[in-house]
Amino acid sequence: MTDPARFPFPPADDVRPPDAYREVLRTGAPHPVHLSSGQPALLVTRHEDVTAVLGDDRFSRAGYTELARPLFARRTESVLLATADAPDHTRRRRAILPAFTARRVRLLRPRLEALAERLLDDLTGGAATGEADLVGGFTVPFPMQVVSEVLGVPVEDGTMLRAEVDILMSTSGHTREEVAAAQARTDAYFAALVAGKRRAAEAGHPADDLLTRLALRPDDDPALRLSDREVVALGSGMLMAGYETTGNSLGMCVLLLLRHPALARTLREHPERIPAAVEEMLRFTSLNNTGGAPHLVTEDTELGGCPVAAGRIVVPLTDTANRDPAVFTDPDVLDPDRPDVAAHLAFGHGRHLCLGAELARAELRTGLGALLRRFGTLELAVPEEALEWRRTMFINGVRRLPVRWTAAGRPA
Repeated sequence: MTDPARFPFPPADDVRPPDAYREVLRTGAPHPVHLSSGQPALLVTRHEDVTAVLGDDRFSRAGYTELARPLFARRTESVLLATADAPDHTRRRRAILPAFTARRVRLLRPRLEALAERLLDDLTGGAATGEADLVGGFTVPFPMQVVSEVLGVPVEDGTMLRAEVDILMSTSGHTREEVAAAQARTDAYFAALVAGKRRAAEAGHPADDLLTRLALRPDDDPALRLSDREVVALGSGMLMAGYETTGNSLGMCVLLLLRHPALARTLREHPERIPAAVEEMLRFTSLNNTGGAPHLVTEDTELGGCPVAAGRIVVPLTDTANRDPAVFTDPDVLDPDRPDVAAHLAFGHGRHLCLGAELARAELRTGLGALLRRFGTLELAVPEEALEWRRTMFINGVRRLPVRWTAAGRPA
């Protein structure tokens, strides 16, 4: 018998999941692996089983965090929502949720549209044709500025913060010492920022942003109170999650449109179809280079028809769930008219469903819509094999996306 494979698996250098996922999904049963920490674990692959793990309190993220050494150099405290269970997770989530409701996001849409247009104005400089890196000029700056405004982070600090986040979101590109130093700098930045917001509020000039609301910790609702340490950690964590995930997802969506020019033409002519196309691209693309969050099994249970004992570690893979043929017909085909797309798990499921899902959807729809309106033609400016993928980062994507464009209404 061969020893279990080491996990995470090597990334595919593509929008699709690692090639090894196809085989582990085919077997159906939980698949034995060794995590990078050396611990044995089971990969959970089927859609039915992944939703069971993500929605059942018998599978504990906090339990895993307490028993295991970190898989990567970053401290688990830096991702307080992702590594917690109730009641701490519930309390933190309730404090943040009002900033990301569907109603709040609807109110933000005019600002999203104006920001996308301004960034494209800067990118093109009013020229009829040109070349540019969409990652550096649009797909990352767009959600970075959005989440900065939501949190109350000065936009002019974005370049500095992105440099720190690049270190913090690295799986193997930096030493533990470098990651710890970046964490300390980021914590100090947010501690000073939150303290300043509290002083402004006490002086009678509270800012209308999420960090101010969290820092004030309303006395009339003790259930929502957060410690200073929690506010700092949640602030930096939301900044990272708010632009790293959406920015790289937007970049991969653009790459899919470059690969499928007929789809780009359809969406340009029928923008009302963009929301459905975005959902399918979310299902189709693989965003998480580390696979998924390990959970500790707290009671004997069963997954995929196999008994799983308490004390085992399981890792639910949303990427395999999103390509489960029991749920999605022809799952390896990009189908913008897919009727079953609503079942995708790109934003997670259950208690750990992504808080910013509605904002991310709005940013992806707005970003793609703005690009399609602005450019009559858009194509890669380099051979696709020359694209560099983010192999050493938590989040998948391309580091640069050089494109050649012609403004809408101008001859190609």
